[in-house]
Amino acid sequence: MNDLNIIEIKNLVKSYDNDKIIALNGINLEIKEGDFVSINGPSGSGKSTLLNMIGALDRADEGQITVAGVNLMKNQDFSEFRLNKIGFVFQLHNLIPNLTVHENVQTPMIELGIPDDEMEKRAIDLLRSVNLDNRLEQLPTKLSGGERQRVAIARALVNHPRIILSDEPTGALDSRMGDIILNLLREIHRKENVTLILVTHEEYVAQSADRIINMMDGKIIN
Repeated sequence: MNDLNIIEIKNLVKSYDNDKIIALNGINLEIKEGDFVSINGPSGSGKSTLLNMIGALDRADEGQITVAGVNLMKNQDFSEFRLNKIGFVFQLHNLIPNLTVHENVQTPMIELGIPDDEMEKRAIDLLRSVNLDNRLEQLPTKLSGGERQRVAIARALVNHPRIILSDEPTGALDSRMGDIILNLLREIHRKENVTLILVTHEEYVAQSADRIINMMDGKIIN
């Protein structure tokens, strides 16, 4: 961790359904590079919306948000930003069902024009790091929930992101497998020195982070 802010957010507002639903209501937040942060709160508190803003999956109505030096309030395509700066880990994995484990992990590298042999080596190395090098040719449907989540984590790391965004990574897992995934994320944070932001509604999951941000009704309350 260092003293530089990798994320700076000021007065961020996001609403849906013609302003009937206020998802974010004046969010102010700074996150330093290398931090491990959990965003905690009940369903509907705005935590996943905030994560989507940081990952440029959605755009705010008002305010300022700068992530890894990029102004995300500009009206432009942020595909390259997401590809190069952000690794996503979702609760439901978002793996491609007709591709093998190995192919799923390689997929994000295709757009970067990386040579095939380098893609293959990087994917195998990452799958080995999450103890799945014996499942390379399996389809996601043949894996357990915990194994699928580990594939998703390997895929998130494949382009050396500066930030990993993880939305309810243990939400679909039992407590034992949830602990394994949390320990894996902590180890990746330590070894890779990435900024890790984890969204959860579970207090014990939030406690695994170095810093906890609590949300309620679209606001940060701590």
